[in-house]
This record gives sequence, C-alpha cells and structure tokens, in this order.
Amino acid sequence: MDKLHPAGVGSQPRPRRMVLSFGVTLLLLTLAGYCMIAFEYSTGTFNVHKNALFSVINGHGATSNTSEKAPEVDVTGDRFALHPLQHILRKPKTLKFDWNITKAKHSPDGVLKDVYLINGLFPGPTIEARSGDELEIHVTNNIEDDDHDGISVHWHGLSMKGANHMDGAVGITQCTIAQNGSFTYKFKVQDDDHGTFWYHAHSAVKRADGLFGGLVVHKPAGAEAKEGDLTKYKYDAERLFLIGDWHHLQASDVLEWYKDPGHFGLEPAPESLLINGEGSFNCSNANDVQDVKCAAKPVPSFQVHGQKAVRLRVINTGASAGYSLQLGQGSMRVITVDGGGAVQNAPAASAVGVLYPGERMDVLLEHSEARNIDTNLTVILDEEIMPLMNPALTPTQHFPFRWERTDKTKRGFESVTAREEVVKQFDLQDAQGEPIDAKSSVHKKPPHAALFYSTIDIRATQNNEPVGNVNHTSWILADPAAKPLLALDRTQWDGVTKQPSSRQKFHVPFFPEGEWIDIVVNNGDDKGHPFHIHGFDFYVVSTAISELGQWYNPFDPDNKDYQVQKFSTQTALRKDTVHVPSRGHAILRFKMDNVGLWLMHCHVLWHQAIGMGIVLQVGNSTQATMDKASASCTK
Repeated sequence: MDKLHPAGVGSQPRPRRMVLSFGVTLLLLTLAGYCMIAFEYSTGTFNVHKNALFSVINGHGATSNTSEKAPEVDVTGDRFALHPLQHILRKPKTLKFDWNITKAKHSPDGVLKDVYLINGLFPGPTIEARSGDELEIHVTNNIEDDDHDGISVHWHGLSMKGANHMDGAVGITQCTIAQNGSFTYKFKVQDDDHGTFWYHAHSAVKRADGLFGGLVVHKPAGAEAKEGDLTKYKYDAERLFLIGDWHHLQASDVLEWYKDPGHFGLEPAPESLLINGEGSFNCSNANDVQDVKCAAKPVPSFQVHGQKAVRLRVINTGASAGYSLQLGQGSMRVITVDGGGAVQNAPAASAVGVLYPGERMDVLLEHSEARNIDTNLTVILDEEIMPLMNPALTPTQHFPFRWERTDKTKRGFESVTAREEVVKQFDLQDAQGEPIDAKSSVHKKPPHAALFYSTIDIRATQNNEPVGNVNHTSWILADPAAKPLLALDRTQWDGVTKQPSSRQKFHVPFFPEGEWIDIVVNNGDDKGHPFHIHGFDFYVVSTAISELGQWYNPFDPDNKDYQVQKFSTQTALRKDTVHVPSRGHAILRFKMDNVGLWLMHCHVLWHQAIGMGIVLQVGNSTQATMDKASASCTK
C-alpha cells in the first residue's frame, strides 16, 4: 500500500506513474541545472538564476532564519579548498561550531613542539560564511596544565558591530577562558563585511604556537549573480593559504628571550616558516643549544584546480616577519587586500609583497597557456624586523606548486601576456584602491584628528627590558581572569594594566560616536610596525617616511603644504591592518560608527606582548553590553 500523502489522513495516494514521472522530471531539471552552470563557467558568463542554484546546492531554498551546525571537517581531503558556490546565492543563516581546544606534541616542519589544536586540527578549521550570517562558536578550553593566561579568540578584521563583548580581546571585552572552561561567541557578520579574515588567540602569545585559522566571508552575488566576484574577476576556483614564520621554542620562551636585558631588545628571528601548517626544516641547521628533536620531512607540495584563473586568499599568520610570494611560472594579480578592500589596476606580476603579520591579500593566478603548470611557489621572508639573523633559518624557501587545469583546451581562455606585460614584482605599498565617489566624506577633512606616537624603549629604570608604548601608555594586562574594561565603570580602569614604570599612566582616549576622524600613527622606531584596529576598517590616505623629522603632526601649521602633497583620497586603499614604516607615519581616515572599546596595536606579536597597544573608546556602551562582558568572568 502506498504511504499516505504528507497532508495526513484522508489525502488520496498519488498514482505510481505520476510519482515516477515527477521523479524523472526532477532528475532532468537537476542535471540541466548542473549543465547550465558548467556551460556558463566555461564561457565566462556565469549568469545563473538564484533559485536554480539553490536547488542544485541545497536541494531547497534557504530561509533567513535557518540554523545549522557546520559539517564535520574532512581531514582526509583538501580542507583549504574553498566553496563560494555554497554561500554566494543563499540567504543568511546561523552557522554553529563546537570547538575543543587542546595542546599536543606535533611536528609541522619536522621539529617536535607543543602545538595548539582545535578539534585535533592545526591550523584550526576554516570557517566559510556569507555576509549577513550569524556565527555561533562554542569554545572549550581543554588544554592540560594551561597557564593563568587561558585562551580567547579574536575575529580579525570583522567589524563586530553590536557585539563588542564578542571581540575576543582579553582584559578589554572578556575574561580569559580558563582551563576546563567554556565560552560561546555569537555575533552577526555585517552586510558590508566580506573578504579574507582570520581568527586567532588574543591571550598571551598562544597565536605563535598555532592557535589560529582562516575565516572567509563570501560576498553575496545577488539574484542574477552579475555583481559577484566570480563574474567580476573571472575565476573559477578559490584556495586559502595561511603562511607565516614559525618558532621551534614555545612562544612564551621566545618572549622571555626577547625581554632578557642581555639581548638589548633585538628581535627574535624564527627558525622556519609554514604554509597551511606544513613546512620542511633542514635538521642539519638545528641549534644544539635548543636541543630540538628533528626528523626530516619532505617539502610539502601544493595543488590548485581551475580552468580560467584561481583566487588565492593569502593570510600572514606569522608572529613577526613579513614576506613576499614569487611564482616560477605564471603570474599573480592582487585584487583585494584585508577584508575585501578592492585594488585597482594592479599589474600581473611574478612576485608580490611585502605582506606583514595580520595583513591579507587576494591574488588571481593567471597563465599564458591553457595547460597544467608545474612550478615553485617561493616564500621570501623580509629582513626588516630581524636584524639578528637566525643561522637555523632558511629565509627563502621553495615549495612545489602545481596548477591542474580542469579543461586543457584553449576554449574560452584568454592569454594574460596578450593583454599586458608581466612585471617582475609588485610592491603592495604601491597598491591603489578603486576610485571613491566624489560625494564621499572620505574627501573632506574630518572634524576630529588623533595623534599617536609608538616606540619601543629600553631604559635602565625598566631593568633594560624592551617596553612598547603608544602615547606613553602600555597595554600589558595585570590579570586575565579579572573583569575586563568593558564590564567596569571608567573610574575602575586604573588597576587593569601593569604600566612599566610609575611615570606612565594608563590612558584610554574617548571619541564621540558617528564622527569622521583622522588617526595619525607615528613610528619612532628603526623598524616598521603593522598596526591593526579592532572593530574598524579605514582608508589609508597617506603612508610615508617622514621628511619633516621624526614625527608628523597635523596640528602643526608648517605641515599644511605636506598634506596637500602627500594626501590621496581619490584611490585610498581600505584596510584594517596597515604597515607604518620605520621613522614614518600612516594617516587613517574612517567614521567612528562602532560603539565600544577597541584595541589598536602592533601585530608583531612580541611588540604587542610588551605593551605596544592602546584602547580606544568610541561612544558609551550600554549597561546591557557591560553586563554581557561581565558574564564572561568566573570571579
């Protein structure tokens, strides 16, 4: 007997022939949908009807209030291959994740050390979402013998509007997650948040021991997919590359080495570098003093698939070193930086750099021939902040790289060399943003300006330890388990930090909500600093090595001519992390439209750990937000 129709008792059963006919029709429609997508990819049109693609991907139309637990990670496959088609045409929904953070012995490059794992993975699981999604991540700290610093997770580059208490900055927005403790991060990805982001520990220096992962927010393509990135940039595959320097000592030991007065503030150079958690260290270079356990590992190789072009989303996950990337064959074209800041007319180049810690770049891989490519991807570590070179380090490393085309014919393929000449290297400092609308407030002088001076000092009064300062205040947390600033009244903030001397006072500048501002970051050091601002992105209207002496001051009348010469708002690049050059400055213009307490700090981990950061207060947080921040604490 046929089962009853879902309408319930009393409904008439469908004839078998009708059910069979309907099934065949549905199968044919599904196959037609697949064929349509394949055809439009091969011709470069990609104009798929929204509902048709929903049927192919999800089997049904998504709704705005859907909620689903993220699928288990397939550790046997390529977990760094991305899936834009699963996100660009669906409606927003809630994505739920359950993370178990542990620590285990691991040999990413052949050298054994303690590495932090998320659900057994290093790097942690990649999060893929779309603008407008809500993310819910339940984090449990199951690290054995965890130190007092505990853990937290920061969502680097996301605006976190309306969710300041979820920003993950220990001591500012939350208490640390202690051993055996849990915390649930829950926040909405804003509609204008899309691009390459990442998450990482923001407690002590755990980031350098592996507590990080990728976070990609795909830009919705609209009903007809005409304004989507796949159409705009003409590519058909995406892949994530987490690239950064790597230390064989535990990060806490590296920090103690750096703070040792006998090392005179010299930067600790890494021993190795990793791509997506893999590397190959030459065991003959091992330092006997460190007593490392090394077993040779083959050089990891990487493979991408795509017929037209491939988008690589590259993140500098390292603790200190910038780097450049170089292809032996083919070319790279930078299309966006950080959280989706579009780059205008970047040339096709054999090499691109320098990318500093915390920064991201999205590049298109292009080639002049429709065939498979076997070449090398070369990573070149920059020496700027490594004056003391490590003899164990090989600063230039080559990784076998294969681009396997899904279609080896020349159909629909346009030669990049036929369009333009491939340049040898493209300097990211020369990147220009897309033209900004003439009516935009970016072009107007803001009503507010803030001047910041950053230095690393070594003084006898500070036991000759290096100390990071921004405007003569340091962000060094006194107690990660104590209530954060966001949970306290401003009159209670004095005891939250450990200032390096009695002459320094903890200071939090206040800015009114909703006003545009120029933040001027002056760098008084003989090395660059990549500065990141939580909760905001900004337009970089100027970066320069100062011609006026050590500092640039917008309030000095003598600097007016300089502003006319050096400011550029027509094609200012939108970023959330910016490299401030040695003895130079950066001028960052943006609207203070995100109420809360936000950290601005150097993303070189060792500089951040010795205090190079300052908290910015934008507007006044509500009592409800303060209560939520307090709820993260256990004491």
